[in-house]
Amino acid sequence: MIGLFVFLLGCHWAWAIPSGYTKCKNIASDPRWPGPEDWARLNATVDGRLIATVPIAVDCHNPSYNHEQCQVLKDTWSFADSHVHAPAEFLAPYFQNQSCDPFTNQDRPCVLGNYAEYSINVSSIHHIQAGVQFARAKNIRLTIKNTGHDLLGKSTGRGALSLWTHHLNAIDFIEHYSGDDKYDGPAMRLGAGVLTSDAFEAAHEKGLRVVTGTCPNVGVTGGYTSGGGHGVFTSIYGLAADNVLEWEVVTADGDHIVATPKTHADLYWALSGGGAGTFAVVVSMVTRVYSDGPIGGASFMFDVETAGSIEAYWNAVTVFQSALGPAADAGAVVSYALTPTALSVYGIAVVDGSPSGIQGVLEQLTAAMASVKIPLNVTETAHPSFLDFFNHYFLQAVTLTPQAQITGGRLVPRSVMENISGAKTVTQAFRSASDAGFSIVCNALNANQSRLHQNAVLPAWRSALLHCIVVRTWDFSIPRTEMIAYQTTLTKVIMPQIEHATPSSGVYLNEANFEQPNWQTVFYGANYPRLKDIKNKWDPLGVFYAQTAVGSEVWAEDRNGRLCMI
Repeated sequence: MIGLFVFLLGCHWAWAIPSGYTKCKNIASDPRWPGPEDWARLNATVDGRLIATVPIAVDCHNPSYNHEQCQVLKDTWSFADSHVHAPAEFLAPYFQNQSCDPFTNQDRPCVLGNYAEYSINVSSIHHIQAGVQFARAKNIRLTIKNTGHDLLGKSTGRGALSLWTHHLNAIDFIEHYSGDDKYDGPAMRLGAGVLTSDAFEAAHEKGLRVVTGTCPNVGVTGGYTSGGGHGVFTSIYGLAADNVLEWEVVTADGDHIVATPKTHADLYWALSGGGAGTFAVVVSMVTRVYSDGPIGGASFMFDVETAGSIEAYWNAVTVFQSALGPAADAGAVVSYALTPTALSVYGIAVVDGSPSGIQGVLEQLTAAMASVKIPLNVTETAHPSFLDFFNHYFLQAVTLTPQAQITGGRLVPRSVMENISGAKTVTQAFRSASDAGFSIVCNALNANQSRLHQNAVLPAWRSALLHCIVVRTWDFSIPRTEMIAYQTTLTKVIMPQIEHATPSSGVYLNEANFEQPNWQTVFYGANYPRLKDIKNKWDPLGVFYAQTAVGSEVWAEDRNGRLCMI
């Protein structure tokens, strides 16, 4: 971009645009779009690893229609595994936009729409550098995709060149990490493509635990950890971002660097909780690990029948949610789902716990529920390791849950839940969401754990008792307009009620509504101005863009999906 000058004016970019330059990224219909010879040269540069996108659902459309393959896609489309291992696929149905899916008429043309035009199957630093340099030189959109397991459409875009990091999946153990004067202990280096299941299975073989989530096909490095990253260890080890020791990245200038609390400390801070896809391309990270050991588990449920009436049931929900603090403070994470007729606690993790220990952890909760005549028939289990616990409580549940969703999220402050009036207001907001056809899934936790270094994690995490998502599974059997109507209801009715009940809180930026108003404050809180400055320093030309990521407000798509500076 020779002759392009950028001036930083407060929180905004002002551009001096030379003659003949457009402030919009080029798409395939534009005269400045790279020609076949350009793509051929890029392919040679990346060792033949450039992939022109062919959506997997092409098998459901003429002239490539394949009935058997199409039926398989219809049966599996709502689940992550259909999309995770393909270069340009992604999970968010809203952004798929029926461009090429298994549920539209086979005579309907299969087009790319929001799918990236090309992907580089990255296997080296050089491949990332070549992709970054090509996108800069040709003024085209650059996206970063590992699994496509994001709810906000961050990992794709019309006219994009995608860096597909899925095969950067090396895992290395470090017996004594010596790069941090505050830590000398075991660690794991995880490539950008390592999945949750890969990470905790590899750790298990070494007798260790690594802080991950519970969805086995989410990428640990990058979006999950950069966004904060919660899981069953949150109430004892903190969030995933709290455990990162270093980030290996390629910058918007193509430089290959390592960011630590001492070297490129601002970038380390931003990547540790400030979100992925906008500061640099993550190649790998080093994270603390912990000795594995026994984990106690528990589950139970109560419903309208147990309570005796619908009003008694919702009152019991209030009592239950307001009594979760002592369990979280004892190191437990309580995972539960809420519907109009039942509350199901499908997994309680008590790290280094036993069945007798679980009884103590749940003692105050059990007493609170007894006060409203709800007996808790708790099923308790003991497990020798985290992997055994995970397989018992989460493997089947997360594998069988569709991930094609409409989603909103909220962190519920402890101060609200410790006040009975506030707790009732939260329950009423959840009840309204439930009556409108949404499910509520929550984790009671305490993320205010000691950590080696400060980071960009949303401060609201530290005072939250509950992390909750509001979910409706995408129904491909009804008109898309009806699902869009649910999305509108979520944005304009449901989430405002929940936000009103939880003032001054925020949202986990990885499990959120892509239409969230005022997302800069809600996703990033008081950290946003500093994050914006770091973005401007490391990527002043806006090479990296992701929806609702830091700095993305200066860009918008035009009516043709072309990404333009505003």
